[in-house]
Amino acid sequence: MKDKKWNDAFPEVPEHVHQAVLSTLAGLDDGKVKRVRKMKKSKMIILAAAMAAVLGMTVSASEIFKWNHKAEEVFHADEDQQTALVMGQIAREEYQTVTDNGLTIQAIQTIQDNNCFYALFEISAEDKSIQITPDYSMDFLMDCQGEENPFSMLSWDFVDEGRQAVSNSRYFEITGTKMNPGSEDLNMDITFTSLNGPGEKAMEGEHLLEGSWEFEINLHTTEPVCYELDRECQIAGCQVTVNRVELTPISIKLICEEEDVRQLEVKEGISLEQADSLSALYVNGIRYQDGTVVEEMGYQELEAGYSDGKYTKTARLSGVIDVEKVSALLVGDNMDEINIR
Repeated sequence: MKDKKWNDAFPEVPEHVHQAVLSTLAGLDDGKVKRVRKMKKSKMIILAAAMAAVLGMTVSASEIFKWNHKAEEVFHADEDQQTALVMGQIAREEYQTVTDNGLTIQAIQTIQDNNCFYALFEISAEDKSIQITPDYSMDFLMDCQGEENPFSMLSWDFVDEGRQAVSNSRYFEITGTKMNPGSEDLNMDITFTSLNGPGEKAMEGEHLLEGSWEFEINLHTTEPVCYELDRECQIAGCQVTVNRVELTPISIKLICEEEDVRQLEVKEGISLEQADSLSALYVNGIRYQDGTVVEEMGYQELEAGYSDGKYTKTARLSGVIDVEKVSALLVGDNMDEINIR
C-alpha cells in the first residue's frame, strides 16, 4: 500500500475532495482497491457511497461534496437532508473554472428537480479596482445543444449586499422554472460574454470585461413522488376536488378541478388571469406522519393557472422536506388539510 502513489490516481478536484479520498485510501490494506487511472468528476459521488457501504468507511457524501453556504441560504437543509439531495443528484457540486481577459468565473453548485433550476457561480475580477456591486450584470448565452428551451421562466442576478460585501468578487445566481420536463437529462451550454457595470434605469451598463467563459451544465430531472387523490377537500369553506399532488424534496405541484378553484377566486375577489395570488391554496405548512409540522417560511410560486379544466400550481419550497414522511399539506390562513395518505 505504501508504494502506491494515490496523488497520481485521481483527477484534479477541489483540495478537500482530494484529501478526503486520500485519507480514506491510506487506511486500506494492499489489494483491496485497484488503481484508478481516470475518473470523471461526476463519478466521485459513487466512490464516496461505495467506500461507505462496501468498505465500511466513515467518509460520507456530505463530507466530500460540500454545500456552498450561499446555496444553503436559498435551500434550507440540515446535514442529513443535504446528504440525501447529493445522493439523489438533486444537489450537485460543480468543478468548472474558466479565466479569460482578467476575469475568472467558477461554477460552484446546481440544485434542481423536475420543476426548478438553481445555479451558483462566482465572478472574480483580477483588477481589484473593479468592485462588483449587486447592480452590475453579466451577459450570457444559453444553448441546450439542439433541444428546445426547457424553461418557461429564467432570471439571473448578482447577490445583494445583505448576503455579500462588495469586492472584486461576487456570487451570481441563475434560477429557472422548467417547462414540461421530460424524463431524460439534458446538457446545457452557458457561455458568459461580458461583465457589465451598473446601468441607468432599464439601460445596460458599460461592458467592462469581454471574453468567452463556457460551462456545460447538466439539466437533471428528478422523479417526483405522486399521489392520485381525486377527492374533495374542505378548503376555505369550499369543497375543492384535489386530483393530484406531486412532491420532491424542494418543490410541490398541486392539481385541482378548475370549477372548484374558481369558487375560491370569487370568494377572495381575485383573478388568476390578472396574475393575482390565491391565498386559500398557499401551502403554509407540511405535516409529517408523526404529527410534526414543518412551517413554510415563504415559498416561491413558479407557475399557477388553468388548463384543460384543471388548476395547476407549482412552487419551490423554502426548505427541504422529507417526502416519504409527508402525510398532509396545510393550506391557507386556516391551515386546511389536504391529506395525501
